[in-house]
Amino acid sequence: MGADEVCWPVRDMAHVPVMSSRPMREFTWRAKQRHRPGLEAMASAGGKHGFESLKEVSLLVALDFLSASEVLSQPFRLDFEHAGGHAWHIPDFLAVIGGGMWLLDVRPMELIKEEDALKFAAAREVAAACG
Repeated sequence: MGADEVCWPVRDMAHVPVMSSRPMREFTWRAKQRHRPGLEAMASAGGKHGFESLKEVSLLVALDFLSASEVLSQPFRLDFEHAGGHAWHIPDFLAVIGGGMWLLDVRPMELIKEEDALKFAAAREVAAACG
């Protein structure tokens, strides 16, 4: 929260005030990088929201069209254990749409590797645990 690191077990995540946190990473850009980061202005949620790819900016435009009242880019870092060891994942967005909260990851199917699918499944389990 803010500049501090805070840890919660998954069972308590539904009560964590994530919307008051800041993105896990800064959205910076430089010459010759492979992705396209930037900031997208959103009328519905207000302010500018960070993205790291053209697919992510397209999602932000769609969320604005759906009147998302809150959007947080890279809301938290999820550390988890699995059969092969330990991993971590930072979901792309947490959005509030019509009173419901949505945890969203954006990646073209052809770029999803086996370890990515595992991370997305862990994020899905967290979302399900939070309702």
